[in-house]
Amino acid sequence: MCGLVALVRRGDNDCTEQLRQGLETIHHRGPDDQGIWVACSKTTSAYYTISFGHVRLSILDLSDAGHQPMTSDDGELTVVFNGEIYNYLELRQELAAAGHHFHTGSDTEVVLHAYRAWGERCVERFIGMWAIALWDGETLFLSRDRLGKKPLYFHHDPAAGLLALASEIKALRPLSGVPWAPDEETVYRFLAFGEMEHGGSTFFAGIREFPAGSTAMFRPGDATLTPRPFWTLDVGPLELSEDEAVARVEELLIDSLRLRLRSDAPLGLSLSGGLDSTLLLGLMNEVGAEQPDVFSTAYAEKGYNETPYLKIASDSLGCRPYTAQSGVGEFRRDFERFIFHLDQPSKLPGPYSQFRVVDLASQRVKVLIDGQGADELFGGYLYFLPAAWHEQSLLDHLRYAPDLLATAFGNLHMLAQYSPDRIVERLIGRAAKSATRFIRPEWSEALRQPRPRWEKTRRTPLNAVLRDSVLRTSLPPLLRYGDRVTMAFGVENRCPFLDHRLVKLVAALPARFKIRGGTTKWLLRRIARGRVPTAISERRSKMGFPTPVGVWLRGPLAGDAKQWLESYGANTTFARWIELSAASRLLAEHIAGRGEHQAALWRILAVGAWATGAGW
Repeated sequence: MCGLVALVRRGDNDCTEQLRQGLETIHHRGPDDQGIWVACSKTTSAYYTISFGHVRLSILDLSDAGHQPMTSDDGELTVVFNGEIYNYLELRQELAAAGHHFHTGSDTEVVLHAYRAWGERCVERFIGMWAIALWDGETLFLSRDRLGKKPLYFHHDPAAGLLALASEIKALRPLSGVPWAPDEETVYRFLAFGEMEHGGSTFFAGIREFPAGSTAMFRPGDATLTPRPFWTLDVGPLELSEDEAVARVEELLIDSLRLRLRSDAPLGLSLSGGLDSTLLLGLMNEVGAEQPDVFSTAYAEKGYNETPYLKIASDSLGCRPYTAQSGVGEFRRDFERFIFHLDQPSKLPGPYSQFRVVDLASQRVKVLIDGQGADELFGGYLYFLPAAWHEQSLLDHLRYAPDLLATAFGNLHMLAQYSPDRIVERLIGRAAKSATRFIRPEWSEALRQPRPRWEKTRRTPLNAVLRDSVLRTSLPPLLRYGDRVTMAFGVENRCPFLDHRLVKLVAALPARFKIRGGTTKWLLRRIARGRVPTAISERRSKMGFPTPVGVWLRGPLAGDAKQWLESYGANTTFARWIELSAASRLLAEHIAGRGEHQAALWRILAVGAWATGAGW
């Protein structure tokens, strides 16, 4: 787990100092080591300089032998690599049997030999998470893992002969020729509709996200950078009995966890008190990672307190629990630094709780197992219930109505965190008229008032909704948050539920194995039976590291929010987007209890902190 910066630039350019500056901005991703490599390439028309920079977080082979950029023995291949190839031992054995010789215990060296043996299709053999830039003397090979666990951003200007890549957008800023301006429509869609991570666009004009599950072969001087998918989630229906489905998912989940426990650095678990992470804790004890360090946070505010479930999990299952002290004081101190590390604002404040957990965990471990992805795969979010309900028969409606009501009643605390118009708009698939009340009309009109992409005109089957949540709507931003808040403290996060083999299997299973009546994650609850305390395996309430910013805004954070708004209002870019008087009225209504506006207020404040921190 590391950070990379790479440059292909026309001319004989010494980019070392710019590269160092870029690496300095992401030093948090790799505090253990740093390296730079430079080479030249001549095309028929020009010279090009290829520069790689890398900051290393040592997880596998902690010795200096794992230093990057790493070059093959013959000097023909050089790679910078961010991530982990979990099945590197199996691939190493296969490659060694074919005559390849290894000098390190790192998975980075396995990547080099795998490319030598199998070319760009080597990634099809990888089980893991990665962003790779590899120079073979003529071509730059780029790849990103199937689900986009590891980030890779780029700017390509063929007229200037420039391709710049980095693990975080902020690392591109010191590189000459890379633009630094906001992408107006992306910012608007975030503010008005809470949209983000779509189609490769970012909050930064001219800087794009390399697509997940793709590779590219780029030759210096190429007019385009054309990523090609090597993996998709297009699957046909798989009809299995309930027992067969449970057995196959359980087998793959255990194997996925076993691979992700490979580490030469200390390892722990991020525990939320919910089903997903508690099941992982039970399985860790089963597969031999007994009594792991587990890290959590909790709040005293009603509707945000996971403490009872955390205690049940830690008392019932083998672990060494640690809880981060989190409150309004810590949030006030951390807010702008937190937004800085995200690179782009988050839709809601939930990732801040993970930020606090990782801050605590970094004092003891360098790797955190995480339950991310289970909700998208198995149908864990409440907004999946309407799609499941529409697919069920009238008889099922009658039979499961009490179950659905019990789930709704158990999650009233969640509904209370959203304004009625926001709840209605998601149920009917139409944006509320109030969505843009704080946005300057002239800005909206200049952008021709885009409509939200999540608007729908027809009912969508549950499996299609889940697939969309994995590939487009829910998981991609959550993976970005997870990467940034862990790497902010030099900690790697690993997600066993996101093993591509498991993802494909679950995606192919019938919808009835995911949501049944009002019971979410039905299949996962079957696997958890006997492994997890009943109070958690049958739990209906949904939290998952919530953060009570909305509550604080009505109390101890109200004054800070007013000051933040006033400060951000002095920023000319923010003021061009936000009608400050309307935003202030929104805050006043929220403070007085005349409206529930925490989601909109969070987006406004987060964009203010982001725009100010970005220097606009």
